[in-house]
Amino acid sequence: MKVPYRIEGFMWHQGENDMFSKEFKPNYGKNLQNFLAKWRSDLKTPKLKFYIGELCTKTVWGMDNRFNMYAIRAGQKFVTEMDPLAQYIPTSHDAVEIGGGTGLHYHYGTLGQLEHGVNYADAYLKTIGKNTNIVRPLKVWPYEKASAVKLFILAGHRNMEGERAFTQELQALGGQESLANDNAKIAYKYSIGGGYKISDGWEPLGPAGFYGTFGPELSFGKTLHGKVSGNIAIAKFTHSGSQMNDWTPQGTEAKELNLYPKFIAFIQDSIKELQAKGHKVELAGIFYHVGENEMSMGQYRRDAAKWLQSTIVKSRQDLGLPSLKWYVSQQQPIDEKGLNAIDVTANLAAIAAADSAFIHIKAFDLPKQEEKLVITTAGIVQLGELLAQSYLKQK
Repeated sequence: MKVPYRIEGFMWHQGENDMFSKEFKPNYGKNLQNFLAKWRSDLKTPKLKFYIGELCTKTVWGMDNRFNMYAIRAGQKFVTEMDPLAQYIPTSHDAVEIGGGTGLHYHYGTLGQLEHGVNYADAYLKTIGKNTNIVRPLKVWPYEKASAVKLFILAGHRNMEGERAFTQELQALGGQESLANDNAKIAYKYSIGGGYKISDGWEPLGPAGFYGTFGPELSFGKTLHGKVSGNIAIAKFTHSGSQMNDWTPQGTEAKELNLYPKFIAFIQDSIKELQAKGHKVELAGIFYHVGENEMSMGQYRRDAAKWLQSTIVKSRQDLGLPSLKWYVSQQQPIDEKGLNAIDVTANLAAIAAADSAFIHIKAFDLPKQEEKLVITTAGIVQLGELLAQSYLKQK
């Protein structure tokens, strides 16, 4: 019995090893083009769609081999931009496993592989007209006309994004169940996963992460609401596959990861959008959670404070706010022989001692998590509360 069939698509994820070959690396884009053409030819499917998975930048190789990985990703993007039937699938927002010792690792693990599959499925569904995004409209604008609004900017990497904080687990946290509900009294906008998911304008504050995740913004907003006079709005900008040097004004050789211009534009646009609605906007501060991998990898741990300071100085200049407050939270560094000689905590504290608008928050008492570096649900809730309490203490 013959069963009619149609080949719907080809999902391809490239291994990292091509980046170590002097022959393969510079020719990756050309080789990938030939690869796609050969499959279409041999399968007699000239319109076969390809979904090309990004090399994940969240792993240790995204740190110490960033230029090599960038070269492969550039080849991937070249092909997907030239070929209308090939699509680039970002993966750097997916979870990666945490190894022993320093806590760094190379691969996705079970959670990341599941999320990786969702990425491909979502991309395919969109090509056939089925959008998987959940619409979260802010039906009624929550602020009175011409009223003032305090704007809070949340920013950072995998823990600010909320990689392992899941809404399903809120029920187990006494008194936190309400965080799973939208709060239409606080306007919220976001760009997360390096732009993988962007809000449709301003939405109600609520769970909006991919794969049912959320970040510290929920408990942050809940803690501030009712304790801060006037209106508050929250805007969050994250890239969980980035490192702290990606946020510096100078950036790195991995140019696609240079986030500073996008970050500043995100803040400026958020302010302009509120002003366009007739509000006077006060930028209440930038709440930044220090990069997780900078608590672990030696060369990054050594330069973390220097990188952050350069970002802070330039942001104040570009936003025209020389006294703009930065609330910088830091989790406990990895306790590992050989790394402990690099005192990243002392380096950050030194900046705070010299800069009264730099508030250093030591988030060292968060609930324990199984994975090193990555804070889970209870800790993310507590981190948001800690950030908000730090702001309230400054008022």
